[in-house]
Amino acid sequence: MSLTGKAAASVMKMLTGKPPESAEEVLAKARKYNSRNAFAMPTDKKAVYRRETIPENTDLLIVRSKKFADKPGKAVLFIFGAGGTMNAWKPHLMMVRSIADRTNSEVFMPMYPLCTDAPVSAAVETAYGTYRRMLGSYAPEHIVITGDSSGGACCLALISEINRRGGELPMPRLAVLHSPSGVPHDDNAWERMELRSRRDGSGTMPLVRFFPEICRHGEDVPEYMIHPALGDYRNAPETYIYYSADETLASLGQDIESAYNAAGAELHISYTPGMMHCFSAYPAFPESRKVCDEWIAAINSI
Repeated sequence: MSLTGKAAASVMKMLTGKPPESAEEVLAKARKYNSRNAFAMPTDKKAVYRRETIPENTDLLIVRSKKFADKPGKAVLFIFGAGGTMNAWKPHLMMVRSIADRTNSEVFMPMYPLCTDAPVSAAVETAYGTYRRMLGSYAPEHIVITGDSSGGACCLALISEINRRGGELPMPRLAVLHSPSGVPHDDNAWERMELRSRRDGSGTMPLVRFFPEICRHGEDVPEYMIHPALGDYRNAPETYIYYSADETLASLGQDIESAYNAAGAELHISYTPGMMHCFSAYPAFPESRKVCDEWIAAINSI
């Protein structure tokens, strides 16, 4: 592993801090963060930004690169992560601009309802509505869906949601998911995650145990929105999933792969040793640059 890769993984472990002791503690921390990070139009000059409003009065940030004179030929739906509870749109702007700059894509980032105030189904509904809006401007074969952590999980749920609604919307061409999160769906899956968590040391395991309560927010939601192994991946887009081999959430990969295989869908899933959660989302060090080049090339190929 590169020295920068080791340093990044070490810093990530230090930043996670003490594991939470309850779902309410997670939500309280997120609400404090959100109170200081409400969405506002970016004022930097690093990209071309515009804002639209989609149903339920949700803000949708649309980003284009300044590096290309011609109109973008493809679009990317970007669902940011942070446990589905934190309004982490600003830290993800760098990733959004990088995608726009490297692929000449128009990138759509919705400010979806968070699980501090709504069930996870509200976020999936916003993703569905954003995708519908994108289809008004782009053919499905020119659309990519992507997200990190809980954003990656939301993308998986979106695929299932398209199937649940009888395919009233066509599938996108491609999905790129960085360390998609979720909850094990049976005892064997929980046991595998417990074993994997001993190699991680990031405090992820307690968070996973609180996810069902946080995601439901006191309401009934479809199980596939919590357990990605239970997703309906028929006709799913070609999908790339990246995990660190040492992160707790990587244990979900086996069951996601089984669900894709059962659906006859195309999945490329990789596990890179020694990396941190979501290392593949941005080209910060040699290992991440290698995988970023791979999925950027996949986007550019459509």
